[in-house]
Amino acid sequence: MQRTSNTVVFVQDSSKVDETDLSLIHALQINPRVTWTRLGGVLDVDPSTLTRRWRRLTREGLAWFSCYPRRNPAWTGHGWQANAFVEVETVPGNRRAVTEDLARLSNVWNIDATSGRRDLMLTVSAGSVMALDEEVMTSIATIPGVRATRTHFFRRILREGGSWRLDALSPDQQRALKPAGGQGKSRPGERDLALLRMLGPNARLPASEAAQRLGCSTATASRWIERLLASDYVSARCEVAHYLAGWQVAATLWLDVPQRELTTVAAAIASLPEIRLCATIGSEANLVAQVWLHRLEDLDEFEEQLATDFSGTRVLDRWITPRFAKRMGHTLRADGRRKDFVPFFAEREPA
Repeated sequence: MQRTSNTVVFVQDSSKVDETDLSLIHALQINPRVTWTRLGGVLDVDPSTLTRRWRRLTREGLAWFSCYPRRNPAWTGHGWQANAFVEVETVPGNRRAVTEDLARLSNVWNIDATSGRRDLMLTVSAGSVMALDEEVMTSIATIPGVRATRTHFFRRILREGGSWRLDALSPDQQRALKPAGGQGKSRPGERDLALLRMLGPNARLPASEAAQRLGCSTATASRWIERLLASDYVSARCEVAHYLAGWQVAATLWLDVPQRELTTVAAAIASLPEIRLCATIGSEANLVAQVWLHRLEDLDEFEEQLATDFSGTRVLDRWITPRFAKRMGHTLRADGRRKDFVPFFAEREPA
């Protein structure tokens, strides 16, 4: 609250995310390019108010959009066919400098600071298993201050962060916001790559701006964007500065599941609302699950539920993530706010 002469003016704390903000973010997670008019009708909030709120959220780095390629055979010839977690151990006192160097690498999509033996965990993408191994050896392990690395290749991704949702809207509101139309089946071309470059840092990029850059009409650009986002070879997500929105704990669980039960157990765990990522993995563990929780104590309850529901599954290791430095190309501040964006591929390259 600020007082000017005899007038009291209430100023919204820029570091806070309130219930209306959470509803807005949840809605945009469901339908990234929904119009403000349609959204206002579903949320029963004036569209101009929603526009102002979204501008504040993005200006303060509290919420943002991204658009990124999925691992899909349609991208043959491009660098997104193999994915892995890469542990990085740093020389004491070098974690910050190493993190800054890693954040500049396009193939490093996520950087998590973690507990345990390693200092950082990266999500790395490349065109093949061999290319990813080369990336680790030549671009990551050679950074000054890196002491050791260890790579865990994803076999199959069952759920990733773009599927994670806030719990702010009613089932009726969620149904009302669901995008229409099915997934595109045609293979992506150079135009789709150009669009992906534009939408990478902001999946809600205005069609008029895309049209100007593509040299087409706004209606045509809008149609191309809708087709791309409806396809099964890209994902668009609306992110939130999770610490400030109430999610204080992120953890990674490394699970050993009996192989004959792996498909069933993996699908069941992937469907849990706390899960941000679930994938079968080539490691001592055969399943990895990342969870977001409100309190560290909630991890005990979550693991107890896993032990009850999946009696043959063992937790081999657990890592706590006290902070994220990069998420799907967006670099983050210590409190989880968005800072900048690193493209998934260089502008000079076709992919």
